[in-house]
Amino acid sequence: MEIRKIRSGETSSIWRLLHDTVHRINQADYSKSELAVWAPDEYDEPSWVSRFIRTRPLVAMDGKFLLGFAELSDDGRIDLFYVHHARQGEGIGRALMQRLKAEAASRGLYRLYCEASITAQPFFEAMGFVYLEQRQLKRRGEQVSVILMEYKA
Repeated sequence: MEIRKIRSGETSSIWRLLHDTVHRINQADYSKSELAVWAPDEYDEPSWVSRFIRTRPLVAMDGKFLLGFAELSDDGRIDLFYVHHARQGEGIGRALMQRLKAEAASRGLYRLYCEASITAQPFFEAMGFVYLEQRQLKRRGEQVSVILMEYKA
């Protein structure tokens, strides 16, 4: 497995991984309408390309196969962190998180935080994040429950 920065032409693969993973893994904790808000079926390539130029996510690759990806903002926010739905439990998320923490430390960031899905909360706890509060986000007219979590190095 190789973990590196995103490269040109990988945006649609990242979006597809996010979409499919949300709709397969998170369905145990969220309604269909909440899943549609979290990961809409429409792919807006210009918006995603613009986003990834700005956030420069890390990607975990097995040859040309995308295993997962993670974003880290300049203030320590992890907005997107996903592992392919068929490859969860194989240590990919742990490896991505270790790399993300190392990158954060190299930037002088000693506090990381995220609004994790209810589904992802156990993973983030296993990575040393602590629960702060449950929040309701309003997106596209739908309320979605998330868990605010933080990690301090």
